[in-house]
Amino acid sequence: MAEVFVLANQKGGVGKTTSTYNLGVALADIGQKVLLVDMDPQGGLTFCAGFEPEDLEKTIYHCLLRNTPAQEVVVSNAFGIHLIPANIDLSIAEFQLINAPARERRVTKIVNEVRDEYDFILIDSQPSLGLLTLNALAAADQVIIPVSCEYLSVRGTTALLKLIAKVRGQLNSKLVVAGLLPTMFDSRTLHGRRILKLLEEEFPDLHLYPHIVARSIRFAETAADRVPIFEAKIQVPGALAYRELARELVKSK
Repeated sequence: MAEVFVLANQKGGVGKTTSTYNLGVALADIGQKVLLVDMDPQGGLTFCAGFEPEDLEKTIYHCLLRNTPAQEVVVSNAFGIHLIPANIDLSIAEFQLINAPARERRVTKIVNEVRDEYDFILIDSQPSLGLLTLNALAAADQVIIPVSCEYLSVRGTTALLKLIAKVRGQLNSKLVVAGLLPTMFDSRTLHGRRILKLLEEEFPDLHLYPHIVARSIRFAETAADRVPIFEAKIQVPGALAYRELARELVKSK
């Protein structure tokens, strides 16, 4: 049975989608069967995985609101990844779910349909604290919080932790925060080093992953080419962090 992780941060531009995809590929590379779930109407994860979001006939929208079985929506790519994709239709879903029964547990139902088929399910949540993110948190076992090494990202983490506490109290008592994943770290700047120290001081009860994702233009280049960071022509320091994190998750499973 899969362990379900949601990568969440309501602040955009923190490397959440990049982390979801590359962590998924890293897990697949060490023999794990991985399903990624795109919960962002922008379809960034779907694009990174090699699919054109607007060309897809079925997406997670159809699972959420038309009761399409998850198995009928799953697509796969050459890097060993299975994906429940998303596109702009998902933005409509948030409004349509407002008065729907069991509106906070729609993603839980989708995940449960395929959970026995995978070792890990990684959910890429949208950069907000709305109903879709609430659904993702309700369906997960653990939360990984990517935090870019800048002050505004640290501030946003506090709001997310409050939402997680509410979800734990009302919808998913087993939900835990697996850890904070520092991203976009630039060792050349004093600010970056200060943010790492601040994360330790502000959130002493949370696990701060030592696998720090360094800032690199290669992440943007490989995303544009729709390939994992491990396919970059030169070795990327930040790529190793995802390999190490994948091994940690497998070991702790």
